[in-house]
Amino acid sequence: MNRIIPHSKPTLGKEEELAVAEVIRSGNIAQGEKVAEFEQAVADYIGRKYAVAVSSGFAALHLGLLGLGRSTHDLTLIPSYTCKALYYVAAITGAVGIMDENDPFPFFSPATSTKVAAIIPHTFGFANLNYKKVPDNVDLIEDCATAIGGMYDGKMMGSFGKISVFSFYATKMITTGEGGMVLTDDFQIVEKVRSLRDYTIDNVDDGFGRLRFNYKMTDMAAAMGLCQLKKLPEFLDRRWNLSGLYQELLTHRSDLKFNNAVKGVYNRPAIHRYIVKLLNHNPTEVISKMKERGIMCGYGVRRPLHRIMDLDPKDFPKAEKLANEVVSLPLYPSLTEDDVKYIVKNFLEVLDALLFKR
Repeated sequence: MNRIIPHSKPTLGKEEELAVAEVIRSGNIAQGEKVAEFEQAVADYIGRKYAVAVSSGFAALHLGLLGLGRSTHDLTLIPSYTCKALYYVAAITGAVGIMDENDPFPFFSPATSTKVAAIIPHTFGFANLNYKKVPDNVDLIEDCATAIGGMYDGKMMGSFGKISVFSFYATKMITTGEGGMVLTDDFQIVEKVRSLRDYTIDNVDDGFGRLRFNYKMTDMAAAMGLCQLKKLPEFLDRRWNLSGLYQELLTHRSDLKFNNAVKGVYNRPAIHRYIVKLLNHNPTEVISKMKERGIMCGYGVRRPLHRIMDLDPKDFPKAEKLANEVVSLPLYPSLTEDDVKYIVKNFLEVLDALLFKR
């Protein structure tokens, strides 16, 4: 029987188990001192003044937009080739504009809206950002859901935008099970986000209106997050090494293209997914055949946002091309070198078998 290799898997150890058990024994399991400690640790790591931990990356995006003062008349720009959570959050808070790539400048017009924000995701842990081209009157939001630990232009990803948002879901770079965080250097924004995450706050005269949510993180989750953050450098190195092995084993194939992962002093992707572009194959067919062999692969982004919004695919050629080419191979710190060799062996057999069928 073939062994089963999941596409994603959290890397957890005894440290997380003991940390969560300690919180349980304390009896203080809801939002408390551990959450505050985790917020400070992440803020220090990224190099930002303030951080607010919340219940999910979705909640972080939502409160981040509200913290910027978004309303139904404002426009939020999002690239099409990204997680659909960005579309849902932007639609909740105002109008949505879909771009074919991560550059809001060609799309932006001062006449479009008096208040514009652009959400720039660092897709698969690779920096998708030309922050020097973003107009001054556009609020830049960095979506670092898959990019904690990455560096761009000599600075940590998450340190560029007016705000940055992180996800700590089970499949992300570090995990708290479910969880997220909003980071900023703006005191007014952080105060608003802190107020909005807790509906039990009774002070309705704080200038933020009457709307509140239950978006708090628990101390149990934060205790796990503190352990994971300490392990992040090790996780990053492990992902780099496994990615290098994939590259070594696959680089001879002329029917494949890869992300150019270059590690340097000023630029260092936080490689969340090992992405392969199929030049002569259908991703759905390849993923299905790999699943038959017990190896779970992904699409990258299966359904770009322009398809969700029923926009003309001809207006989004780059997003369409990626959606029709990309396969994501398993990548996580607990994967072994033998696992990668086994994945590649089966992957190449699948590709060759599909070519032979033609």
